[in-house]
Amino acid sequence: MQKYCENTFSWQRRATREVKVGDVGVGGKNPVRVQSMTISDTMDTLKTVNEAVELYQAGCEIVRITAPSVHEAENLKNIRYEIQKRGYKIPLVADIHFKPEAAMIAANYVDKVRINPGNFADKKRFAVLDYTDFEYQAELERIEKRFSPLVKRCKTNGISMRIGTNHGSLSDRIMNRFGDTPEGMVESALEFVKICEACNYKDLIISMKASNPQVMIQAYRLLAAKMYELKMDYPFHLGVTEAGDGEDGRIKSAVGIGALLEDGIGDTIRVSLTEDSIHEIPVAYALVEKYNNFNEKPVQNQFLELVETRNPFVYKKRETLEIKNGDFYFGGKNHPTVELQLFEEIENLPKLIETCKKTKFPPEFFRLFVAENQKGNFKNFFEQNKNFACFTLESESSEVFNELGKFATKLAFLVGNETSEENLLSVLPFSKSKALEFCFKVDSKTDFSKLVPKLETLLSFNLPNLTFSFKTAPQVSSVHFYRFLSAFLDQKKCKNPITLVCNTFGEEEEQLLRSSVELGSLLCDGIGDSVLVVGSGNTERILSISYGILQATRTRISRTDFISCPSCGRTLFNLQTVTEKIKERTNHLKGVKIAIMGCVVNGPGEMADADFGYVGSGPGKVNLFVGKECVKTSIGEEKALDELVKLIKEHGKWVEDGF
Repeated sequence: MQKYCENTFSWQRRATREVKVGDVGVGGKNPVRVQSMTISDTMDTLKTVNEAVELYQAGCEIVRITAPSVHEAENLKNIRYEIQKRGYKIPLVADIHFKPEAAMIAANYVDKVRINPGNFADKKRFAVLDYTDFEYQAELERIEKRFSPLVKRCKTNGISMRIGTNHGSLSDRIMNRFGDTPEGMVESALEFVKICEACNYKDLIISMKASNPQVMIQAYRLLAAKMYELKMDYPFHLGVTEAGDGEDGRIKSAVGIGALLEDGIGDTIRVSLTEDSIHEIPVAYALVEKYNNFNEKPVQNQFLELVETRNPFVYKKRETLEIKNGDFYFGGKNHPTVELQLFEEIENLPKLIETCKKTKFPPEFFRLFVAENQKGNFKNFFEQNKNFACFTLESESSEVFNELGKFATKLAFLVGNETSEENLLSVLPFSKSKALEFCFKVDSKTDFSKLVPKLETLLSFNLPNLTFSFKTAPQVSSVHFYRFLSAFLDQKKCKNPITLVCNTFGEEEEQLLRSSVELGSLLCDGIGDSVLVVGSGNTERILSISYGILQATRTRISRTDFISCPSCGRTLFNLQTVTEKIKERTNHLKGVKIAIMGCVVNGPGEMADADFGYVGSGPGKVNLFVGKECVKTSIGEEKALDELVKLIKEHGKWVEDGF
């Protein structure tokens, strides 16, 4: 496997240079920094200043402001002056698209300039061109001539730069040579990095944003791999662009950003929500907290020298056997299934199960937590719930195990350090008629090599319906344990499916973010055949999170997929209100992807990943897209939603009431 992080089985932060944004250091030994962006019109000085101060007071360490033209770029001077007059020293970043002239002006007033290599010196027309090597080189020379004055100005002024590639706005030149791929995103950024280095300018931060977390993860990993190869050490800015709002926006962001933080990749993050940007800050801090608390000390896990077969740059589901569980199947070619663990006494379960089955996203398997002293009429219960019950034993009591083994469709057996081979052998009487899961209890001190003898013992039984999982201690990530398990099974040429279990017992936000980071990271790597979010609280919400993670990772589609950008000073309508209205009308369209963009910065490109697009084209005006093709222009905002629904119907994607 090409190196893309320091260690795939143990957390260790990627080593980077420090780049200053004002007085704030990014990369090096600094914590992962949190940043956001104002949504006010940049020409409204007072509103923009108030918002920047509010973000700063909420903990935002770097504030970005859009400068869509030279007028906004000039007004950054007034914004900076007013902020300083109030006694604040807020690091400011100018966000530039399409206008090198605006970047040149902004570089006089801010601490960092963000440019997009896809539109800094190019316009996107989706033109099909076949460049010769000579013509391609001539294009690079043209870009260098256009870009190098900004590089020299940033160097002279002592400010930094973000080279921010977006999946949705790759230039036609890159698209024609590399396609709409992570490779194209990386090459787009490196072309601009090399121009900077030719000018002996290295105060750079790089980003690889996409609305699809899978693409985003692959692009950053590929960029990191290229930088190891080229001996570059630039820090990375992480973010899932157009993540959306509410639960879905948080899940998408946590999947993409969290997967990379688990790899030790990432030096500053922005959580892009279609909400007031102040709401992004607590989510961002919740995501980085654990990694900042490592204090540069890697988590020490001893492990065997395993070679992973997964490709971290391309999604491919791990090949597994199909296992029967009652009337249900998982593993093999089946999509990942959703389980739910219940903690009620057995007499209270029937009512709760009926309630769960009527939710919008019902579980396929129920997992019942059974303690050693728990009593109940298991036979009667199981006769009525034979197709979807599985039991977890907190105890290794053979009495309880044997009692449940008579009735349960699936048995899950907890394996700890004290579990003997005799304990493991006790499952053999049930092995032909039951699905069996061995769940290993692990914590931060667990030595991977100590798990190997137990795994080898279990594999030696040649059990027909065997799956594995982990039960992690609080605050211990399961990602590296599952990577180890996957690599170990592959080394043994065993295709046993894997059940992904995430134990979360904190507040609702922690439950959502932790499960999204851990399960999402693994699913994007093709690991996992069934998912289980374990936690207290509302079972309907736990199920919604489980299906949401599968949706965000594109491993199972169960709802409409909305790609909606965060508001900024470029937005041409009330993005939050419009997004809410579009969701209200279309959120029953399972599998349909709808992009909602405030302006054209990434709009046309992101349409390529969506079935339909709703893009601001002017004040109160909207363009509608089918794929990347603009089919209706300058529609009044009051008619645009009806026209979008009409368009969906014309293309045969509409259903009534979700059926």
